[in-house]
Amino acid sequence: MSEAGRGRGRPPVSSREEVEAVAVDLFLAHGYAATGISAITAAAGVSRSTFFRYFPSKSGVIWSAFDDHTERLRGLLARAGADRPVMTVVRSCVVEALRASVDDRRIWMKRFVILDESPELRAEESAQWISWAEAVAEYVADRLGEDSAGLRPASIGGAVQAAFLAALRSWKTATASAPELLRELDRDLVPLCDVLQGWIDQE
Repeated sequence: MSEAGRGRGRPPVSSREEVEAVAVDLFLAHGYAATGISAITAAAGVSRSTFFRYFPSKSGVIWSAFDDHTERLRGLLARAGADRPVMTVVRSCVVEALRASVDDRRIWMKRFVILDESPELRAEESAQWISWAEAVAEYVADRLGEDSAGLRPASIGGAVQAAFLAALRSWKTATASAPELLRELDRDLVPLCDVLQGWIDQE
């Protein structure tokens, strides 16, 4: 790409993560809907083909990381085993999955703010959070020997997802460090998980 095609005053970037960081900053500054792929590639100093090598679409800048996070949660739950109470495992895996997503530049939180405040992403957001809740429900169902769409697994998946989402929303203006927020999340999930464990233990 010629120098004229690059964002003025900014050197080109060369990694998926850097292109993502540029795109996220543009979405926050100008709005998701108002920011086109051409603006992202110009600011990042990369070609459209490079952008599409990293992301399948503009929304992929937001959703690719969300997909990775959900799959990480599924993997942690699958490897957790059955030697601890169900909800202890769920709580610890939810926190650990998020721990792997956070970064010092808070791109993870910027991305969340964009998806939570952009009407254009709302339909996809619903499907993504359903998938997240299903990851929890599937683990619970496996431990209980029930269908993941059954009352307890589905209800528990939905409840944990709602609490997790509420925690993230409360962090949008937080100034605490990522480790502090993760400890807060773990503490905040304890009462809910204790109640849900009580439900599980009823026979």
